[in-house]
Amino acid sequence: MSENVISQMQMLYVPEEDRVLFRVNSADNKQFRLWLTRRYTQLFLKILKNHMDADPDLSIQATPEAKEAIQSFKQEKAMQGANFEEKFKEKAEDSEIAFGDDVPLAYRLNYRIEGEILHLGIEPKRGKGVTLAINRDINTSLTRLISAAAQKAEWQLSRLPGSPGSISHVIN
Repeated sequence: MSENVISQMQMLYVPEEDRVLFRVNSADNKQFRLWLTRRYTQLFLKILKNHMDADPDLSIQATPEAKEAIQSFKQEKAMQGANFEEKFKEKAEDSEIAFGDDVPLAYRLNYRIEGEILHLGIEPKRGKGVTLAINRDINTSLTRLISAAAQKAEWQLSRLPGSPGSISHVIN
């Protein structure tokens, strides 16, 4: 499984499935689509939080208040570069749907943190998955997307920051 550079991501709650459709467009014109359950989404958020908590700028702070202030500043800065207004690009002529027309259910999460980068593997029960390289700015946006979709689903997940107006995101 090679790592994919993210160009755009979307989280869309689908009430009929009671699941979130997670779509990622990669820089090399592939689209990855996976269904996320409530439980899987909770685990996803935990991993994203672990990545954010591993930030050395936070670990050197002496008080919880200082850590929170630094984290808030960094999140605000990351959100300034985010584009939540651009519509998610459906399959383009020259793009490929990586898993075919059937959208698999995300089953397994693998991750490792190396420096600033979270290497996140998302796999279905059978077949190939996708590995994403996520920096802390993308993590902030992804957390917001998950939070917005979970709030729309009324899933009452822990650690849900405020949600953006839209639930798709373009990586600049």
